[in-house]
Amino acid sequence: MPASLIERLLAAGAVQAFELGLEELLRVLPGIEQVFLWVRDGQNRFSLQAFRGVPKTALEGVEAVLESSLRMAYLGSPEDWLAGKAHLDHEGHVLHRALSTLSDKLEPIQPPAVNLTLPLVANQQVWAVLYLHAPAPILGPIEAERVSQFMAGIAPILREVYLRESAERQSLWLSAINALLRAPHEQPLEVGLQDALEEATRLSGAEGARLITFEGHAIRTVAQAGWGSGLPVEAAITRQLSERLRSGQQVGIPRYDLYPAHRPELVEAGLRSLFILPILRQSSEVSALLLFSTQQHWLPDAQTQELLGDMAAAIGVVRVEWTLRRELAWAAYTDPLTGLGNRRAFERDLEKLARLPQGRVGVLVLFDLDEFKLINDTYGHIHADHVLVRLGGVLRAKARAGDRAYRLGGDEFALIIEGSPTLNPARTAERYRALLEEIRVSDSTFLRVSLGYAVYPNDGTDIQSLWRIADDQMYKDKAMRKGRTPLFAGLEQRFTVFQIQTPLFRLANRLAQVLRMGPEEHQVLQASCYLLQMALGEVEPRPEVQIPDGLLREAARVLMFVQSPWDDSSEAREAIPRVARVLQVAHWFASAIRPLEGRAARSIEEALEEVAQQARQRFDPVVLEALYSIRGWLSQELAA
Repeated sequence: MPASLIERLLAAGAVQAFELGLEELLRVLPGIEQVFLWVRDGQNRFSLQAFRGVPKTALEGVEAVLESSLRMAYLGSPEDWLAGKAHLDHEGHVLHRALSTLSDKLEPIQPPAVNLTLPLVANQQVWAVLYLHAPAPILGPIEAERVSQFMAGIAPILREVYLRESAERQSLWLSAINALLRAPHEQPLEVGLQDALEEATRLSGAEGARLITFEGHAIRTVAQAGWGSGLPVEAAITRQLSERLRSGQQVGIPRYDLYPAHRPELVEAGLRSLFILPILRQSSEVSALLLFSTQQHWLPDAQTQELLGDMAAAIGVVRVEWTLRRELAWAAYTDPLTGLGNRRAFERDLEKLARLPQGRVGVLVLFDLDEFKLINDTYGHIHADHVLVRLGGVLRAKARAGDRAYRLGGDEFALIIEGSPTLNPARTAERYRALLEEIRVSDSTFLRVSLGYAVYPNDGTDIQSLWRIADDQMYKDKAMRKGRTPLFAGLEQRFTVFQIQTPLFRLANRLAQVLRMGPEEHQVLQASCYLLQMALGEVEPRPEVQIPDGLLREAARVLMFVQSPWDDSSEAREAIPRVARVLQVAHWFASAIRPLEGRAARSIEEALEEVAQQARQRFDPVVLEALYSIRGWLSQELAA
């Protein structure tokens, strides 16, 4: 074989290399009138890659054929087929045997004529089939041997070029799929989908693409690219095609203009070929990837169809992931009962108040529902939940533009309001109170709301201070509306839990004595210990322990800070209540000297040494100093 031919084949693309090979074969064997080369492009499918001696119109619609059809047209034995042995026969045109639907335009040569079929084998598999059709005197056993020898020299090069191009094409597809899967999360989904459709259009040889989804009997376009913008290409999908797609079948229409149910307006606009690939999701939704062309008989080959399937699967994954991210984001920042923001959303947005531009004010409004426990007890939890649902609906529907509402838990709610310095916070808060107190609990009962507010930056620039001010105002408002004094007004409101003799309780009480805590702080500390140990399952609820509602809220608030780190700054000392700082140290120390699964209990000295290493980083040094001062008590009271 000439070296120049080898160089030309290796420098060409696959189709050009096949055509060069056939041209050289016809030059070596003059008189051969028709030659066809079919190449495997799928598991059981061959596509016509090159031919000579027949008009292209004669082969319309027969670009691909099943391997079984080619095998039936080969009159040699199965062993000869797998051995790659050339076979001569005089049984009419070989393609009429392989393709029963072949156009009548493909006329056989006047008899006597002969066919030569040569399977090209590599790795014990037929990867291509060569057909020759010629007058009998031109093609005999000697010529068949020459064809076999010629193809034995050229076939490995043709196969190498074909595989190389297939690998390159696959690499391009995989790059496009990876780009879709790795698109930034902050990028809108539609942008990533459009980029993917543009790549699918370019790599498949189509002229346009659509991503569509079936919504009942309607079809909605999610994204589109390429030719046909503004053209309702999805209207080409009839009910019959829709049913096939819903069942997971792909659809190819090489001549849409001849399709019985074609839409005349689409044909008039130039639509000629369609290929539709379903995308089935775990939910009931069905989507489809629709590619189309203005060229007749355009359909993707088997490899491209497989890669389109990978692209369609990636699109399905990305859409599911995006939906899940959206649902998770909603769940992470939304109270599921009321549809308002939850505590996480509230704390996130509250931090933004500190970054308000100059000339803007922010109002933090805290409110809770008066005697909501009575509503639960009187009407039941389901009725009480319906009241909360209606409250959420009122706030979502009637809140001022830009105002944000949150459910912090139970019957506690908050509003964050931004505005100009002329904003009247009292009037705004009362407006919301009036809206909520229009909500009917029963025929003769309406909601009652206690609220308090703080203004940034007028009442302070520290977020925790604003929260505390608004909270204090709310309790004063509640006390005034109930006609009683605020929490901790008299010793009769105290409660006793000294009978709970856990290490945490005893240590917290001892630290409270050393730090000279007042009665009110001491009550909050005891209640906080009780709630924390109940939450951790370390103590059982005790009916004899009755905690007033206000004290219960204060203790619950302390627990919010148990995991807050200490940084020895004035902001931290002000933000984290002293009760919480004491509880942090007491809880850590009590846990350290208790054996846990996979860890032995530390000794008193070991625990003191370890907690000392975290002073000024995690724990308040003042509380740690109090802890060190009772070293002897710790060894005597807790070591046992």
